Amino acid sequence: MYKKRFRSSLKIITLFLIALCSIPVCSQELSDSLLMTAQKTRSAPGLVDLIGKAEELSSFNPVMGEQLSKALYSNTKSNGQTGLASESLIWLGNSLINQSKYDSAIAVLTVAQADIEDMRSKEAVAKFYYTKSVAHYYIGEYTNSISLLLLDLEMDAVLKNDLFHSRVLRLIGEVYRAADNLDPALNYLQKALVQAEVAGDSIGLAAAMNRLGVVYYQKGEHEIAEKLLLGSLEKSRSNGFENVVSMNMNDLGELYFATKEFEKSIDLYEIVLQRNSDVDTRINTLNNIARLDAELKKYTESIKMAKEALALAEKVNILTYKVDATKIIADSYQKLNDFVNATSFYNQYINHREQLFEVEKNRQVLELETQYQTQQKELQIANLTEKEAAERERKIYYLVGLIISAAFLAVFILLFNQIRKNNKHIKNQNLKLEELNTTKDKFFSIIAHDLRSPMVALQGIGQKLDYYVRKGKREKLLEIGDKVDGSMDKLNHLLNNLLSWATSQSGGIPHYPKVIDSKEMIGEAIALYQSLAEVKGVCFKLDLEDLPIFVDLNTASTVLRNLISNAVKFTKEGSEIAITTQSRMGYTIIQVKDQGHGIDGETLEHLFQLKKGSELGTMGEKGFGLGLKLCKEFVEINKGTIEVKSTLGKGTVFEVKFPQNEAVAHPLYVA
Repeated sequence: MYKKRFRSSLKIITLFLIALCSIPVCSQELSDSLLMTAQKTRSAPGLVDLIGKAEELSSFNPVMGEQLSKALYSNTKSNGQTGLASESLIWLGNSLINQSKYDSAIAVLTVAQADIEDMRSKEAVAKFYYTKSVAHYYIGEYTNSISLLLLDLEMDAVLKNDLFHSRVLRLIGEVYRAADNLDPALNYLQKALVQAEVAGDSIGLAAAMNRLGVVYYQKGEHEIAEKLLLGSLEKSRSNGFENVVSMNMNDLGELYFATKEFEKSIDLYEIVLQRNSDVDTRINTLNNIARLDAELKKYTESIKMAKEALALAEKVNILTYKVDATKIIADSYQKLNDFVNATSFYNQYINHREQLFEVEKNRQVLELETQYQTQQKELQIANLTEKEAAERERKIYYLVGLIISAAFLAVFILLFNQIRKNNKHIKNQNLKLEELNTTKDKFFSIIAHDLRSPMVALQGIGQKLDYYVRKGKREKLLEIGDKVDGSMDKLNHLLNNLLSWATSQSGGIPHYPKVIDSKEMIGEAIALYQSLAEVKGVCFKLDLEDLPIFVDLNTASTVLRNLISNAVKFTKEGSEIAITTQSRMGYTIIQVKDQGHGIDGETLEHLFQLKKGSELGTMGEKGFGLGLKLCKEFVEINKGTIEVKSTLGKGTVFEVKFPQNEAVAHPLYVA
């Protein structure tokens, strides 16, 4: 069902691949002028421009595109311009595809393939692979289609062109879907969705969502399928992609029919009926509506729709549609107890079935004739002379020998490749082990360095307390109390960071995201460092909106505490720390800006990597070396991003972006 319909739907989408803006239909005068120019032009730049025109016409006016491509091929071939001749054949093939002449297109493109290396650019080669893969797809040769598309994925001309890249990925996914290989189809279509977003390709996004919806439908996951198809429909409507709108409505109609939501299905089919003028699609849609009306016991409406479908089927003489329509009409009349009309249309139904049977019988007769001719040839071969038989046997042995040799060679190549893969895997594992060992060394170095500082500050506290108590020096006792609090706070902060980092490295970090108030979370983080800020004479300047964020509370709070702690640490005495929030495209942006001495470019480049030691604050405060690495890891766990900008002497700005809801964090699975 989906395979057949998408053969027309694919044209709707691929019209936008090569030529990205529509062109007016050529007038006869302009057509004659183009053809004359194509026959006479000799300069390479002029021919290249004409090939570009053939490229556009091959999609938007395929008949004219075919004529222009043939003229260009004849001209360039006769003048020995092999590469340009091959490019002309690409757009001749594309013109034939858009006229449903798939076998002819493959024949033309096969001729072009012989001179593929002479084409003027790698981009032309990439377009050749894509065009030929489409032709193979249409005639059901999925293996050939995939092979060509995978060649495209290895080319820089595709990988460096985000738009082209996204559509190659989408076509690979569609070919796998048509071949009922749904897992790789899902994988490539999800990649196509991401790539289309990178390219800013609105129609690519809508088309990828549509194809993903169809795959989920085929997997039986109807809820996800419906969300994706509705999302594609909304995006198509908002961007004015009318043909893709109709395609989504057709697919939703099929989905609702499968889930027994007949009223929804009928509504969608009726809209498609009003929008689409294609005869084949119209007949099929009319029969679908008639069948749904009959299911809902609306027999009069069912008869009306099926009769309209029958009239069109008679006009274009499509027997399968005649059989469908007459059966629906006869069954509906029977339900209405109108046995005269029911009998009449049953007779027509039987007549059309017999014609179909006759067609099938003729086809079988043709197959039998072919088999008979084959048997006759085999008898002739059996009567060959002994010398000819011996020669044939020798050739067979020779062929068998070649096959065995090829098999051994193939096995050797497979084993060689497997050994290479294993060696590469072992090398990668060794590199990972070296990296983990380096990380471990840095980790223990940080522990040895940073744990020592607050512990040293606590040494001798008991003796000092005893001395000051005996001397009655209250001010000194208060001062020592502040120092003890500060050292314990630093020690506690360090231990929290170390434990969080160690847990995240073991893969055991708990993650329970929910919607929380960003303003409240920021306020709690500020409260922890308010006293330390007051000691330095630093004030907080807040501009906070009531914005939600969809995050895990513990990891997100850890990020904010680290950023605010660093801001207090590096901000100059008597200055301020600015903290702001704003909403942007479904995300809440949190900025923490200090007025410290800034970060140089080299340090900024490696800021989020684990390193030994850390910078001293403006009052000599010690850092722990783990904070910013944790920030980056925890932000990414929460589907966000973190960025930093800094100017020496002016301060640093950290910007964290968190999703506001689950739909932004997981767009494929949430409405």
